[in-house]
Amino acid sequence: MKDVPFSIPVSGVVRMDGDAITIIVNKAETNITLTPEIQKGKHVSLEAGQTLYDIILEAAREVVRKKGVNRFSAPELYHEALDRYPDLKRNSLVTRVIACTPNHRSYKHYTSHRDYFHRIGPGLYELNEKYKVIQDLFSIADSP
Repeated sequence: MKDVPFSIPVSGVVRMDGDAITIIVNKAETNITLTPEIQKGKHVSLEAGQTLYDIILEAAREVVRKKGVNRFSAPELYHEALDRYPDLKRNSLVTRVIACTPNHRSYKHYTSHRDYFHRIGPGLYELNEKYKVIQDLFSIADSP
């Protein structure tokens, strides 16, 4: 068997118009329509004027209220906030917990200058006094 080299001239055009692409080679034509895929959970939907720091403080107050003890971990805050904000990313919350803890060794890398928490040990935090929610005065007055 013997190979015989040859060449065929081919000309083509690619047209792009918005989300449609047309490829024409000689007399053959192919159309492609691109539809963007919507990615759910890319960003957390917050109310107007609300920040992730507000969510963290709210979650910390709720965890302290439920446990009855002012001691929690960042994963506990994440799971508490996840009920209300299902698209919340774990790393986003955990890094902001550090950004709210002035005595954490990595606090210096953040510019938030919030002081919600105090680090009491590896992975354990407590809510600073000025951010604790004051209990209902009537229930306190009714107690013996």
